[in-house]
Amino acid sequence: MRPWFALAFLWLSALGQSLLLPDTARVGEPLFLEGRDLPQGRFPLEVLGPQGSTALEVEPKDGAFRLPFTPEAPGEYRVRLALPSGALEGRFTALAPAQPKLVEGGLELPWGRLPLPEGPWVGPLVEGERAFVAQGLLVVEASLKGEEVRFHFAPARVVALRPGPEAVLLGDWVLPIPFPPLPFAGQEEDLRSLKPLLEALKPPEPWPYFAYWTLPPEALSPEDLEAYGEDLRSRGHRPELFFGQEGVRRMAEAARDLGAKDPEASWRLTETLLRYTPLFPGSLEFFRQRAEALEAQGQPARALRLREAVKHLQAWAPPDLSPLSQGVYALGLAYLALLAYLFFYYLPAQLQDLKAVGGFLGGYLRHPLLRLRHLSLAYASLGERALALALLLLLGGAGLLYGLDQKARAALTLPPLDRGTLRTPEALAWLREQPPLPEVRALLGYALLPENPKEAKGLLEGTSLPFALALGEKDLPQAYQKAPFDGPIRSALGLGEDPWGRREPGPSLRVLYATLLRVELFRLREDLLKEVRRLPLPLEEGARPWAALGFFLLLLYHLLAFFLPRRKKDPPQAWALAVRLLVPGSLGFSGGLGLLLLLLAAFGLLGLLEGRGPGLLLLAYALHLLFLVGSWRRSP
Repeated sequence: MRPWFALAFLWLSALGQSLLLPDTARVGEPLFLEGRDLPQGRFPLEVLGPQGSTALEVEPKDGAFRLPFTPEAPGEYRVRLALPSGALEGRFTALAPAQPKLVEGGLELPWGRLPLPEGPWVGPLVEGERAFVAQGLLVVEASLKGEEVRFHFAPARVVALRPGPEAVLLGDWVLPIPFPPLPFAGQEEDLRSLKPLLEALKPPEPWPYFAYWTLPPEALSPEDLEAYGEDLRSRGHRPELFFGQEGVRRMAEAARDLGAKDPEASWRLTETLLRYTPLFPGSLEFFRQRAEALEAQGQPARALRLREAVKHLQAWAPPDLSPLSQGVYALGLAYLALLAYLFFYYLPAQLQDLKAVGGFLGGYLRHPLLRLRHLSLAYASLGERALALALLLLLGGAGLLYGLDQKARAALTLPPLDRGTLRTPEALAWLREQPPLPEVRALLGYALLPENPKEAKGLLEGTSLPFALALGEKDLPQAYQKAPFDGPIRSALGLGEDPWGRREPGPSLRVLYATLLRVELFRLREDLLKEVRRLPLPLEEGARPWAALGFFLLLLYHLLAFFLPRRKKDPPQAWALAVRLLVPGSLGFSGGLGLLLLLLAAFGLLGLLEGRGPGLLLLAYALHLLFLVGSWRRSP
């Protein structure tokens, strides 16, 4: 009877034993395999899934166990627990992991919802155990297993995400994530859209330099400014180049406004501008004003530092050609005054000769070829004709130089040359579009140096620009001979550093300006008429083609005058005296003194028209009258 009692006991005990499993689970998410009312001991547990079987062992405590298990592939899983009374079996189905998706209020992830501000989010892109979403300049990387979140700042607006992981930026620019440290190539509106993202998500600092432009400059701490400057340097920005970004301008305006309220905060911003972005719109005047303010505040050492730095900046900046526009106007006035003088001085003799051919205007209809022999310049002396032609050529040359200068300066302050670096995709594309001049090849070689050293080396060879020579160590002595005060060249030779420290040799703003002048001159020679119409001359845009046409007609007129025989007829003395009295320098137009007086009067008249007073004009007439009186006394 006893064996039957034992078997009955085991059978009754087995009736209460159970294996508890969920019906479904998610791949990658842990679940629990549970057993209840089990005997004491250690028992084998086998889990058979799509990828094979897994052997485990359980040891119930108080008749139960709870074992964590994470399915690694979707499909059906069979669980078998071997007990003395027989095996317990169960099944559950592992579903594919829940895909992250953007929902209202954030990103839905396996572990929960990551809060995100509203906006045009791109994604999500799932790469392994990470999910990526992007908006504007910010890419958010979230783990699928836990609440770990990372932030990546793109150098331009992200328009798509693709496996890799990679980001497609505006302009079909593809970069890997995390992004390499490249210069900012976005726009001001990209920074405006970045600001609410930073406020909502609060990514850990330090940030890239352009992210700090979203903050009020006065709110930047010394640590922020240090991180800002170091990131600028790490992304290839150079102090010798121009920074036209709104963020730099805002920092300068804040430094100026804080000068009286918070001198230390103003100095921190001024020092940051000087160390990292010293060339921006109005920067030379800004540093001079700050130096004066610091001196007034009892900070002579800081003021001296700014004044000495301005000397370096002047050597990097394009030459000051601001008087050129006045020179163009003055030459124009001088030329018109000379033509008017020659016309009225010889008018009586001309009218007397034209009676025989039909008069001043009728001669063009009755005897046009004969009328050409009686042009005003036909009565002028050879010196006067040469002076008139020289003034016209000077006027044309000065106008041409003014137009080329204005066009080159405008290009320096516009994208892609206003980013403080030539190593942006836009700058590279722009350089490739320019004529293949040696200077352009050198700039392109410098810009390509980090990403394509072999091509860059070939482009840098064959040019005599100091920075290009310095990039090859063998040519450093030659580079030093051409630019002995260049900071990077001196530091490369161990001869000391300038205030901006050791850095790679590279082009300055003045080198870019000279290159642009060469480029514009090259294009002018290629298509003179087309390029002349495009020059920003100091005239209304609609008048520029007519001015160019008029110049060429006048040039033809002056050249024709040299082939006309001079008609020697003296005007009446009273008429001659009256005309000469009105035009300064008229006594010596055949020599150089008359030209100087005429130019002095032209500058004086221009100053009077611009409201600077009649001083120069009166001086010109005083000297003219002095020479005129001296001429009367010498005459018999």
